[in-house]
Amino acid sequence: MADISRPGGVTFVAVLAWISAVLQIVLSILLLAGVLAVSSVSIPSTWFALVIGFVTLLVSFGLFGGRNIARVIVTVSLVLSIVGAVLQAVVHQDANVLVGSLITVVLALVGIVLLYTARANRFFR
Repeated sequence: MADISRPGGVTFVAVLAWISAVLQIVLSILLLAGVLAVSSVSIPSTWFALVIGFVTLLVSFGLFGGRNIARVIVTVSLVLSIVGAVLQAVVHQDANVLVGSLITVVLALVGIVLLYTARANRFFR
């Protein structure tokens, strides 16, 4: 467990993960309950999103608590986000997609950097 106080950058990433999880869970429940109707979203994908939301919630608590496995899971997720953003930019070749992809890549890289600063490394040991 962590023997130093949680760095601000780790707290920032953990809070963003927590917010993302809560939003994903709430939106999935609203979709499943029929309160929201989106024609391009299937029921199986909504259930999958709900599960991912709960996993993300657990991982965010792991980040708050200094669990290294949570940091690894978030890092893998951010790397996959970068890969997806680059692929979208290449496939769509549209200025709007390019801007969105660039923002995604920058934010994911910032998240990764914040999780691996010297202070964060000490916190996760």
